[in-house]
Amino acid sequence: MTTHDIINRRHFIETAGVAAAAAGFLGSAAPARAADAPPAANAKVRIVGISGSHRKGKTTATGLQMALDSAKAVSPEIETELIELMDYKLLPAVPGGEIEDDYARIHAKITDPSVGGIILGSPVYFSNMSALMKMFIEHFGPYKKSGALSNKVAGVLTVAGVRNGGQEGVAQSIMAAALGVEMIVVGDGRPTGHSGATLWNNAKDDITQDEFGCSTAKGLGKRVAEVALRMAGKARS
Repeated sequence: MTTHDIINRRHFIETAGVAAAAAGFLGSAAPARAADAPPAANAKVRIVGISGSHRKGKTTATGLQMALDSAKAVSPEIETELIELMDYKLLPAVPGGEIEDDYARIHAKITDPSVGGIILGSPVYFSNMSALMKMFIEHFGPYKKSGALSNKVAGVLTVAGVRNGGQEGVAQSIMAAALGVEMIVVGDGRPTGHSGATLWNNAKDDITQDEFGCSTAKGLGKRVAEVALRMAGKARS
C-alpha cells in the first residue's frame, strides 16, 4: 500500500467518523416541541374553554359556552370543549416540587396538537382572578421551556358582579400569563376591538341580560376561531 493510499484511507475513516458523530448528535437532539407538532391533515381545530369558577355551570361557564358556540359557528372545521376546573383536584404548583393533583389530565387536553385555541374564563373575586384559575396558571411553569402552548391562540373572558367590577384588570393578569408561555393573545375583533370579553352578573345568575357583555363573548369566540384556523393553515377564503 502506497503512502498516498494510506493518506486517502485515513481521510475516509476520519470523514466517516465525523459524519457518524454528526448523525448521532442529530439523532439525540431534543424532539420538536409539542405545540410545533402539526395535527393530522384531516383533523379539526379544537377550541377549549377553561372555566375557573368555583360555581360549576354558572355565569363564567355560560359566558364561555357562548364564546365556544360562536367559535364553532365560524367553520365546520372547528370543534369545541368546555373544561370546568371544579371537576378537577388542583393544588398550588411549587416550582421544582412534586404535585399530586389532577392537572396531568388537563395538560393532556390543552397541549394536544389539535387544540388551536384556549379561552380562559374567570370570575372576579376582590379585583383578582379566582383561586382556581390562579392554581391552573401556576402549572404553566414548565411550558416556558417546553413550548407546549406556544402559538396556540388565547382569549380571556371575565365576569364580575357589576359593569366596572375589575374585569379588565383581571383579564390583563391572565393575558400576561398567556404571553409568558408564547400564546397568541387576541381580543374580540372588529368592529369593537376590545381586549377580551367582559360580562357582569346581575345577581340573578343571568348574564344573558348583559347585551354588551354577551357581544364581547361572541366576538371573542369568533376571533379565537378565526386566528386558530389561520395558524392551522385552514383559514377561510
